[in-house]
Amino acid sequence: MVESVLVKKKWLAALSSALMTPVTMAEVAISGSIRSGIEHTGSDWQVIDNDSRLRFQFSSDLADGQNAYMNYEFRVNAAQGSMVTGDKKLLSFIGVKGDWGSLSLGAQWSTAFNTVGTFIDKSFWYGGSSLECVQYRMNHSVMFATSLGGLSLMADAQMDTSGGTLDRSTVGGLFSNGTLSVAAMYQHADDDCLGVAGGLSLGHVDLSGGFVERASGAIGWDINAAFGYLWIDYHSSDSAGAAIVMKQVLGIGNEVDLIFEGVDRESGIRGGAFLRYDF
Repeated sequence: MVESVLVKKKWLAALSSALMTPVTMAEVAISGSIRSGIEHTGSDWQVIDNDSRLRFQFSSDLADGQNAYMNYEFRVNAAQGSMVTGDKKLLSFIGVKGDWGSLSLGAQWSTAFNTVGTFIDKSFWYGGSSLECVQYRMNHSVMFATSLGGLSLMADAQMDTSGGTLDRSTVGGLFSNGTLSVAAMYQHADDDCLGVAGGLSLGHVDLSGGFVERASGAIGWDINAAFGYLWIDYHSSDSAGAAIVMKQVLGIGNEVDLIFEGVDRESGIRGGAFLRYDF
């Protein structure tokens, strides 16, 4: 009996020691964004959602200074109070990175948007129609990115889900010295696309713009300026016509913005007030 009690005590001591031993785990971060507002469509008012999402991010150390990472987003309709399913093209990817750059697979921001598109569309809700052939997010894709000083280089390939077919491939680059930024990209697809863009920071004024053209001849261009909290944009494209977009962002908390944005298109005027909370 005494021996049995001693054995039990030894097992309990071993279990207690195991439970108290620190365990190295991967870093997982939970974040997201709730974006909802009141919009006037030109004929009536409505409460809308603007791509609210819940995000899980993970990173883990590998050998020789490499890191594995992933990003997984769920689309949420904050105006309706429900999860959104279907082909919404939020970001869901996994990759490896190191001093050499990064290699990732899944649904991710496109090379075309990371280089040219980011200078053209800085809107919250109404911009982007001048981008013509520039995707925002791309699915079924693989991307490589690296940097050389102030020069960022990237390339992606997007695969047909039926297998064996390359839908499109894109190469692009972005150079920035803090004051001046220039970018260019070329996309090979059924209708090839070429784009150039840039930005200039002049104290309290930031100027940006860009130009994109399809091989078939359709073009789109944009010029925009930010004055403190106010952003003004004029863009035009062969497929969507011309439009003026104005946006004002007011910070009302550490993570909360009140955003007023409106657009004047050939089809009419729309506008609204939106709240955005990032956590």
